[in-house]
Amino acid sequence: MDNQYNQQTNGNSYQQGNPYQQQGNPYQQGGPYQQGNPYQQQGNPYQQGNPYQQQGNPYQQQGASGMGNGYGNYGGNGEPQKAPNIFQQFVLAFVPTRYDRLTKVKTGSMIGFVTLLVLVATLLSYAVLAAGFASIDMDELAAHLPDFAITNGRLYMEEDFLYDEDGVFVYMTEDIDEFTYEDAADIAAEGYQNVLLMGRDRVSLMQNWEYQQVDFGDFGDSLSISREWIATTLMPLVMVVLILVYIIIFLGKGLGYFLFAAVYLLFAMLIASIMKKNLETGALFRTAVYAKVLMFVVSTFVSLLPFATLSVPFLLKVIITIGFMAFAIAKLPDNRPAAPMMMGPGMGQGWQ
Repeated sequence: MDNQYNQQTNGNSYQQGNPYQQQGNPYQQGGPYQQGNPYQQQGNPYQQGNPYQQQGNPYQQQGASGMGNGYGNYGGNGEPQKAPNIFQQFVLAFVPTRYDRLTKVKTGSMIGFVTLLVLVATLLSYAVLAAGFASIDMDELAAHLPDFAITNGRLYMEEDFLYDEDGVFVYMTEDIDEFTYEDAADIAAEGYQNVLLMGRDRVSLMQNWEYQQVDFGDFGDSLSISREWIATTLMPLVMVVLILVYIIIFLGKGLGYFLFAAVYLLFAMLIASIMKKNLETGALFRTAVYAKVLMFVVSTFVSLLPFATLSVPFLLKVIITIGFMAFAIAKLPDNRPAAPMMMGPGMGQGWQ
């Protein structure tokens, strides 16, 4: 019996299987604890992420997008806009609605812009005048002059010379020592605009009733002028003198530009006060500097016209510049800080 039992059971009763082993321990098969804690499978909502952390602080999101923090940059951009270069400054100076960019120009760039503007205007004026002189044929002009020489402090010439055309009266002689203001005035009273009287010791000149005289003896032996000298030396000498004169004009225009801008600054401060706008003095001064560009360009252009005999009236330039400046100030952003944002209940929970 025992052998038969052993054969049926293969010799071990425990090999048939413990019911607990066959069925399995419910805890091993996967009890509710082994199947997974619902909190572990689904995930803790606090581990999934705080909605305030996922969505992000609205103030941090705005800062990252470049809109700017409401407290750090009132309505400004995260990346500041670049100030315009010199050539952009010239274009924007004619657009008062864009002066907000010009107020960001550095002092050195502004000075460079004005210097370049005045330099170009001066060079254009010099070029027009030099072109007029270049068109004069000095050899032909000298051919119409008498044979004379001024040397050793006196005039030498063999024959008297008289020119009387187109409102110009010229008389040269060595037989008369000198002419006076009365002599020139008597001739100008007959309708002459330009009167030149040259005697042995003095030359008298009256232009539109403005009188000047020069005594040859004041130059001693250093003065030597003749018809040949006029044909060969006068024109180059005149050009050199013009260059020196226009250098002085350039310096005067540049200094005058900033001086007048300082005067316009006072009007700019008054305009800003009337408009109740809080603007920095530097921004107002830059507005005055660039507002002058319009009438400066217009005046320069009018002076270059060969047929124009009139200049832009000073009062008209002042009125137009102030009006242009007022319009620009009205468009400038106010510097007053924005009111702090009111925080609602619970809004501070999302701040990390």
